Amino acid sequence: MTSRRRKTLLFIMVALAALLPPAAFLAISWFQTVHEMDGQLNRYASTVVDRSDEIFGSAESTLAALSKQLEPHCGDATVQALRRTVYESLYFQEATLSANGSVLCSSQRVYDTPQPIDYAENRVVPERGIHISPPVALARENTVSIIIHYRAGDTAMLGLQLNPVLLGDPVRKYAAEDEVTLLVQRNDGAILSQFGFSPTMPADELKGNRVLRQSSRYPIRVVAVGSPTWLLHSWRQNALIFSSLGLLTSALLFVLLLYLARHQFSPGASLHDALVDGQFHVYYQPVLDTESGLCVGAEALLRWQHPQLGLVMPGMFIPAAEESGFIVELTKWLMGRVVTDVAALLKENPRFYVSLNVSPQHFDDPKLLADVKAIFGERVAPNQIVFEVTENQLMNEDKAQEMMKNVRAMGTLLAIDDFGSGYSSLKYLSSFPFDYLKIDKTFVDAIGTESVTAGLVDTIVQMAGQLKLKTVAEGVESPVQLTHLRRLKVNCVQGWLFSKALPTDQFLAYVAANKTYVLGPGAAQRAKYG
Repeated sequence: MTSRRRKTLLFIMVALAALLPPAAFLAISWFQTVHEMDGQLNRYASTVVDRSDEIFGSAESTLAALSKQLEPHCGDATVQALRRTVYESLYFQEATLSANGSVLCSSQRVYDTPQPIDYAENRVVPERGIHISPPVALARENTVSIIIHYRAGDTAMLGLQLNPVLLGDPVRKYAAEDEVTLLVQRNDGAILSQFGFSPTMPADELKGNRVLRQSSRYPIRVVAVGSPTWLLHSWRQNALIFSSLGLLTSALLFVLLLYLARHQFSPGASLHDALVDGQFHVYYQPVLDTESGLCVGAEALLRWQHPQLGLVMPGMFIPAAEESGFIVELTKWLMGRVVTDVAALLKENPRFYVSLNVSPQHFDDPKLLADVKAIFGERVAPNQIVFEVTENQLMNEDKAQEMMKNVRAMGTLLAIDDFGSGYSSLKYLSSFPFDYLKIDKTFVDAIGTESVTAGLVDTIVQMAGQLKLKTVAEGVESPVQLTHLRRLKVNCVQGWLFSKALPTDQFLAYVAANKTYVLGPGAAQRAKYG
């Protein structure tokens, strides 16, 4: 994954961390509120179903008992029985005896002339059990009644009148407070009673969540409707709690992502992304033999082609790579690129070498020897590779010394880089198996000046000779410096006097055009200095 995609993904994750938890918890609070509302509606509906079953069950048992006791005519015994039924009942307003579509008598009076029943529902004689007739209107309480009929003969039937309001006790008051409307209906949809928040609104105009409970004993059902305002009010209460949890979750995720971002956008991660994105390139600075002026090698140098900063020099990113531990991976990549770029050149010219700057961390890595063998293998001769190590970075002396001896045993050469810039140069020269000593540019710059360090180059070269080390002077920029170094018999030089570090194609073109890598008789006479 490229760094841009990684950053984009991290940005998306941060945005989601900020938005998703509150949104998710709000959604959860909504579903929780709906669930709670449905539970409350179910409780209301179940209570009313149980209440209705109780009342209609009482009506059925009462009427069944009367039908066995009474003859289907309005004698004194019949009227007394009807009156006693209402008097002893908790629910019913009036009891009646009807025949042939007319009321003969009731618990209140005996009709001299039977009273025709106008409402067709109230003339229905049930085959068995009870028939429940809905009230004609629900506009005013106590003025209409549900009529419950029971067969008492071929054409006769007993009836009980029930105030529809009674079906809503004892939940009617609480339902109104909770903005719940309850409808008791026959299974065909005829409304027997409606009460609660909207007792007069047509059933098809009621808005909100609905729950239906069916009676298991009678052909009736109860519909509970919760108003949208009750739902929203309850949701606001839940949302306050859940949104707090969502914000807390967002904060925790943000802290986690901040930690990840610090890791992802750390110098080490940025360098890893740059490597994956192909932003690193290798430049080669020619190394010339001081006597002949011929190119005998090159130093491989990393360059970072940053998309915003342009070409970044190693001094800007190598410390970050070392601090993050990414330097080992970067060095392995550099080795591979050297093989890709100049393996053919090295094979054609066995005395040509390439030097690479290797971090001391790599000498602490037990896989270094395996890496060198795997990367260079048979494509590059071991003595054509020189590993350069800066003296002031050799921290784990014993371990580094052991690893260097193993590397040297493979045939790969070693150089101490920037010699003289550290604080223990003599100690390192005597302790480590170096082949080359590279004189720091600071001392080369002092040649021909009145600086107190002007004469140190002479001392360094003399010391290297005593230790049988080849010398390479870095940063040679003037003929005066070159003349002095030749007089001291410094082995090799590199610097802008000859060439700056070049991209691979330009370096190979430079070598091919100048034949600087051709060694043999007369080479010194062909050397040119400018």
